[in-house]
Amino acid sequence: MLDTGKDLALSYARSLSWFSLLVILLTTLGLSFFISNSARETLLTRQEDFIRYLVVNLNHQMFRRFILPTVLAHGHIALRQLEQYERLDKVVQSVIQGLPVKRLRIYDFMHRVAYSSDAEELGRIGLAPPNLDEVLAGNTPKPQIISDIPAWQAPFRLPLRENAFVLHALYPLRGELDEGRQTPVMGALELTQDITGDYEQVLAFQGIIVVMCLLSSVVLFTLLLMLIHRAERVLADRMQKNRLLEIELHSNEKLASMGRVIASIAHEIRNPLGIIRSSAELLQNRMDKIDAATARILGAIYDESLRLSQTVNDFLDYARPRRPKQDMVDVNLVLDQLLAFLEGELCHHGVTLERAIAPALFVRGDKDLLYRAFYNILVNGQQAIDGLGFLRITADLDNLGRVRLEFLDSGPGFDPAALPQLLDPFFTTKAAGTGLGLPIVQSIILSHGGLIELENGPAGGALVRLLLPHAPPTAS
Repeated sequence: MLDTGKDLALSYARSLSWFSLLVILLTTLGLSFFISNSARETLLTRQEDFIRYLVVNLNHQMFRRFILPTVLAHGHIALRQLEQYERLDKVVQSVIQGLPVKRLRIYDFMHRVAYSSDAEELGRIGLAPPNLDEVLAGNTPKPQIISDIPAWQAPFRLPLRENAFVLHALYPLRGELDEGRQTPVMGALELTQDITGDYEQVLAFQGIIVVMCLLSSVVLFTLLLMLIHRAERVLADRMQKNRLLEIELHSNEKLASMGRVIASIAHEIRNPLGIIRSSAELLQNRMDKIDAATARILGAIYDESLRLSQTVNDFLDYARPRRPKQDMVDVNLVLDQLLAFLEGELCHHGVTLERAIAPALFVRGDKDLLYRAFYNILVNGQQAIDGLGFLRITADLDNLGRVRLEFLDSGPGFDPAALPQLLDPFFTTKAAGTGLGLPIVQSIILSHGGLIELENGPAGGALVRLLLPHAPPTAS
């Protein structure tokens, strides 16, 4: 169930990352389109204003410098006459000189070209745009951008050829423009302006916007993807920890159930064992009345009942750990009492005892339980030594102010392969062991707020390190 949830969570995170990329890209394209369209509209508005000012100036110059003098001198205007045409062309060229005007035409009411910047078009019919009558009626249509290149292809054809985009405008040609008075229309003025260069600048601006937006989108998406991947790793780690905790919880529940069963069985066994042991001891006291073979059998019964009784006590101690007291305990005093009891046994087996214990090492806890923990460690060390050897006990305060006790023996040390399992209940490397010695020690030390560490000594042998909270004797 945890794996399914993990897969769903990670799949959701990945879907979120790609969905965010899609949203960012769509937002970027929409923003770039909006900005570029605004730039295009700005360009068109600017060109409209330019042409409007140009037409007003051209209309004024034509009326002042050509129409009025020509009418006064000849009585009428006839642009077919070369002299009049050249005079008008001179006026027009003086106005549009240096300006990006591709072509300029003037139409009369017969839709005939009355004037053109291209002299060959003079007098021709059929060149007029469809909405010429609207302009001759005094209306001014909106200028249009004309191009033979589709707008969507233009960004891919940079640089653009000349006259790729032209602005076409039609304006009514009037007499002198007096403010507040509408003068009659004299013709229609057609302007064609090449705006390819300006349009290229708009396209370049649009390209910069798109590229910058895409780059920012990629950066944002990369950051978002990194955050999502980090969240995935954190989520995966947490799920893994939850799974391990669940496994450990199931294991602890099984151990607790097994412990309750074992405690119940051990409790039922302990009473009959006590009767067997006491009966064997009673019969041994009457050995003068029985033969040697029977005495050996009774001795075996007594020894095995003692061993079984100790095993039963171990099971009970582990299955039903006692809540420690909170007395002030002198570690030195506990070790003195323990070594006074074990020193003779150690000497009998050829084991030398070495001590290096600092004074005034006090802890809060249960003296009897700590005695039991130290006893189990020393007995394990003595049993691990085959023949002559030593047991070294050191005790002091570490850098964190904890009471540190180290028990080192000269035996073969811990098997590195078995080291991670030595604190597991019922795991043993001894043929006749229960596997509860070190787990009981760990349970006692943990109940006192301490830690137990197992490793091999620098020069060999097994090293058991106990770390307990220090309680100064002056503490209340």
